[in-house]
Amino acid sequence: MFDNISILAGSKAFNIIQDEGLDLSRVKVIAGASGSAKFLVLTGIDRVLVSLFRGRTEPLYLVGTSIGAFRMAAFCQRNPLEAIGILEREYIAQHYDLKPTKADIARETKKILNAYIDDREIESMLNHPFMRISFLSNKCKGLVKSEGFLIQLLGIGLAAGVNLLSRNRLGIFFERALFCGPGKKPPFASMNQFPMNIYDLTAFNFKSALISSGSIPLVMEGVCAIDGAPGVFRDGGILDYHLDIPFLPNEDGLVLYPHFYEKITPGWFDKRLNRKPLSRHMENVVLVAPSSTFVKSLPFAKIPDRKDFNTFKGKDKERIAYWKIVVKKNKQLGDEFFEAVQSGKIRQIVKPLVI
Repeated sequence: MFDNISILAGSKAFNIIQDEGLDLSRVKVIAGASGSAKFLVLTGIDRVLVSLFRGRTEPLYLVGTSIGAFRMAAFCQRNPLEAIGILEREYIAQHYDLKPTKADIARETKKILNAYIDDREIESMLNHPFMRISFLSNKCKGLVKSEGFLIQLLGIGLAAGVNLLSRNRLGIFFERALFCGPGKKPPFASMNQFPMNIYDLTAFNFKSALISSGSIPLVMEGVCAIDGAPGVFRDGGILDYHLDIPFLPNEDGLVLYPHFYEKITPGWFDKRLNRKPLSRHMENVVLVAPSSTFVKSLPFAKIPDRKDFNTFKGKDKERIAYWKIVVKKNKQLGDEFFEAVQSGKIRQIVKPLVI
């Protein structure tokens, strides 16, 4: 009955869910990872989430990087279901020539952003009745600030080399930038693994800050026109690919984390290193992901990813058809998640999140 979905929980969260199911009032944070087109497997769960939290009064902190940040910006709109649908539709509809330039990618990204976020609605998003949006970007230092391809490539190569020695040394090249909405700072605002600055989100800088969270090095231009945040900013996933952060330090509560995978990869440079997240960061996390059975049922037995733009280069119609099948099928994930929560059967199907 729950063949399509996996629910994994950190040590504290696992005990809570086994005792009482998933009490949504315990959830204090929703997290969204980097992953570009991978989010297309999660929109069924996202639709269920925004419905489940309708009418909440206690603060619910949202945090994401890259496409995860884009998803969070849909969640806190007046009509989140409509926003999720537009984000999904416009992302799928991207079209590129055989050799897209950085300008082409920037154009398509802004087109998506402007389609699902109305400038006139940003103030209400920042002052949502209970959702408190934040997202992560990275302020660049040294060679990685450069827009010269070879210089930036050298900087990225050096950062990757340093990361082999110690993830903590990436602070030589990048500073975390946490962009937060007004009001009380989120519980994870005290994280200190890397140098970090906290910037206030406003109607004037919201979109530029959001674009910076997904500005992939070497593929897109860095963002350097963020009101109130001087510097050159690039993809939040560089340091926080899957958000290995202290979500709830010294606090009770749960972190709900709809994710494409059943594992967490800390940073962008860790994708081939099999580096694990810190177990203490995952204690409160409830990870909701497609099962291997579900993934095998998809076309090509995989979820969409950014490489599809190359795989289907010059064949956008085929890529779009493939992605549309995925978003049609992902309703099963949302249905199973809803059933697991509402019936209490989540107690039986939850498994430990093994680090």
